[in-house]
Amino acid sequence: MLSTHQYVGGISVELLKRIQELLRTKDVTAEIDKDGELTFLARTGPLSVRIRISVREKAIIVCSFIPIFVPVQRRAAMCQAISLANWQLRFARFEMDAEDGEVRCRADWVLYDGVPTDQQLTRLIYCVWSVTERYAPALVEVMTGQADPAVAIARVETPEIEPVQRKQGTDLTVN
Repeated sequence: MLSTHQYVGGISVELLKRIQELLRTKDVTAEIDKDGELTFLARTGPLSVRIRISVREKAIIVCSFIPIFVPVQRRAAMCQAISLANWQLRFARFEMDAEDGEVRCRADWVLYDGVPTDQQLTRLIYCVWSVTERYAPALVEVMTGQADPAVAIARVETPEIEPVQRKQGTDLTVN
């Protein structure tokens, strides 16, 4: 049986090296670790997160590990916040480890019979990165009890700049 990290003649390793080079062109230094996964640190606002990219036989998995571990007494609130956030998200999702309360953002790209383009890989990675950057501060507020889950997530999802309401008169002229 083939290892999930070295399947079908090393395609996994080849794809990780390709992703590593793609990241390098965007000034991101990523390393392939002993487990055959590509990892790098990313700045997401006030936090730095570890992003891990794994290639399995049937999927590319991008996961950002937010450096927070939710205490047991705040996990129900965090589950509520994650559920509210996930409701609005399309390609990535938040999850919390039930054992230790670690929070992460994850996206999977199913590999069928084609090879993903550089643009697809870039969008997958930056989707996880940007979603983490957007929501991490709110999740920290929920974890520490500084904000109600609904309030914290609503604040993230409300546009920062409200559209300017202009008073327009009806133009009844015809050319």
